[in-house]
Amino acid sequence: MLESVVRKLIASKREGEHWDFKVKHHDNNADLLHDLLCLANSLYQGRRYLIFGVEDPAKGANVVGLSSVEPGRKSQANYIDFIRNQHFAGSIRPEVELETLVLDGKEIDVLVIFDNPYKPYWLTQDYQDRGRKVMAHHVYTRVGDTNTPLNSSADLLRIEKMWRQRLGLDMLPVERMKHLLGQPEEWFKDLGNKRYAYHQNFPDYRIKFSAPEPFWEPYSYFFTNKNSFLGTATFKLNSTTLFELDYVYLDEMRLMLPAPDVDYVELPDRDLRYYFYDMSTAEGRFLIFLTEGRGRMESRGSTSPFLIFKHENERQAFNEFLVANAARFEEAQASYAARHAAELMRKEGNAAAISPLDIDKVVVLYEAWRQGPVRDL
Repeated sequence: MLESVVRKLIASKREGEHWDFKVKHHDNNADLLHDLLCLANSLYQGRRYLIFGVEDPAKGANVVGLSSVEPGRKSQANYIDFIRNQHFAGSIRPEVELETLVLDGKEIDVLVIFDNPYKPYWLTQDYQDRGRKVMAHHVYTRVGDTNTPLNSSADLLRIEKMWRQRLGLDMLPVERMKHLLGQPEEWFKDLGNKRYAYHQNFPDYRIKFSAPEPFWEPYSYFFTNKNSFLGTATFKLNSTTLFELDYVYLDEMRLMLPAPDVDYVELPDRDLRYYFYDMSTAEGRFLIFLTEGRGRMESRGSTSPFLIFKHENERQAFNEFLVANAARFEEAQASYAARHAAELMRKEGNAAAISPLDIDKVVVLYEAWRQGPVRDL
């Protein structure tokens, strides 16, 4: 978890290519933007961290903490709005999340910068704040514990490596397939008519779809037509199978989605299961592919009762929310679609460990969790 990662970084008594300590939040937004760009463009493969409330390693990297009324202390919403308002090339921006931790009785903030395959990030317009300027069309990065100076740009070799990562050229075949699934517009496919697809720029990467067979799950009954079908998609590089995933047709083949995963949560008085996609996994990338990047899970006014999480940490945070709100779960009202699904299953004698009423009530809490105060993960 994040706390153990941060403790190890602090214990190292140094800074590195994917983490930087700050005694307090930035009081100059040009310096903030510069630090964000440098970490986002680091060649390190993994998450990067701006850690606020920790002294510089030269002073011992001690945890000094942050005050709740400290001038300049920012929330996640502040950071997201700040990034959104910058002129990034192609409107492609770093993704961040802010989490507050308590270490040794002191609050610190950790801004997590995700390692998405979109670097290099750069600005198309200069950004200036009180004499400090982040320059347009400059690519900033971090080498070791050192940022590219404001008036410079990264070495061409490093920029080339960023582009290779962005294009997936340095990935192993399995990871590259997952990367290419995130480009649904680049594939030749005629889903429902042809049982194959291939990437138009890299045609050695192909998908073979088996003939689907009738099956049912509780979510089948949420649709106007309960008939559903299950098949297997085989992801191949030439003749080599990289991995396989199941797919489902819902509403009499009107909607095609990856077969969702199932999670299990122990509430105080009962066990609970629900369906979900983790967008950091192959199933999540397959969802992007099948829905043309829109994540559409509706058909004829009916919606799949599937939850979507960015990554495992987000799912775990929601599970904690579920447990903490067990009473709220019991009080939630299931929709007509869920009640109708439960009645149809009962009439047909189809019993399952997952109740349509329960998964619909989980959706209710999920929507409340999403719409509530920002939860930093």
